[in-house]
Amino acid sequence: MKKILLLLLFITASPLLLANSDSEVMPGNEVGQFHYIKATNPLNVLAATDKFMASDCGVRWKKESGANIVLMQLDGSGMSHFFYVGFADYEKMDVGNKIAGSCAENFEFLQTIGANSHRDLYFSRIGELSLQRGDWTNDSIFYKYDLYVQPAKRADYAKEWTKMTNSIGGSGSSGLVTHMTGNGRVSHFAFIGASSLPELASESSSAISSAEFAEFAKAVGDYRTVQNVMLVTPVKNW
Repeated sequence: MKKILLLLLFITASPLLLANSDSEVMPGNEVGQFHYIKATNPLNVLAATDKFMASDCGVRWKKESGANIVLMQLDGSGMSHFFYVGFADYEKMDVGNKIAGSCAENFEFLQTIGANSHRDLYFSRIGELSLQRGDWTNDSIFYKYDLYVQPAKRADYAKEWTKMTNSIGGSGSSGLVTHMTGNGRVSHFAFIGASSLPELASESSSAISSAEFAEFAKAVGDYRTVQNVMLVTPVKNW
C-alpha cells in the first residue's frame, strides 16, 4: 500500500515538477552554427536544402551528428534568413563538420545557396545556448535581440538576465546565446518566443513595462548595448 501511495504521489507531482523546470532559467543544452544570408530566391534555397538533406551525405550527416537544422526568416535585418544548425555538444558538431566537408553533395548545396543569395552579405557565427527557459522548439515566432556585453561583465549580465527572466516568466520560451566566433559587434543574442505574433507582442510589451525589467535595465545599462531587434519566423526544419 505504501508503494502504491508513493507511486501516486510521484505521478501527480511529476507534471508540477516539469512545469516548474520549464518556467525557470536553466543551463542550455546545445551549441549551434548560425549562417546568415540575404536570399534572392528563397524557393531555390528551400529546394537546395531539401535536396541535400535527402542525399546520402545529408542523411548520414544528420544521423551521425544528430544535427537539428532550421531555416529562419528575418524581419528588421539587412539579412533575409539564417540557417540554425544545432548540436548537442561540440563533439557532435565536429562529427557533422567532418562529414559535410568530405562529400560532394555538401559543396553542391553551398554553391546553390551562393547562387541564390548575395554572396558578399553572407556571415556566420558559432554560439552556445548558455541559458534557457522552456523549449524554443515549441514556439512558432520570436523576438531576437542582438547584444554587445563588455567582456568583463558577461557573468554579471547572465546573472541579471536570469533574475529578470525568472521574475517575468511568460508562456513561451526565452534564452541567452553566447557567440564564440564572429562576436566582434554582437557578443550575445537573447530571444523570447510565443505561439503567435499577437501573443509575442503582448508579452513583450508587458515585460518591458514591468518593474522587474526596469530594475534589470538599470543594472546592465552601463555595460550592455542592444544592437538590433528582429522578428524571427521558422520556415522549415529538417
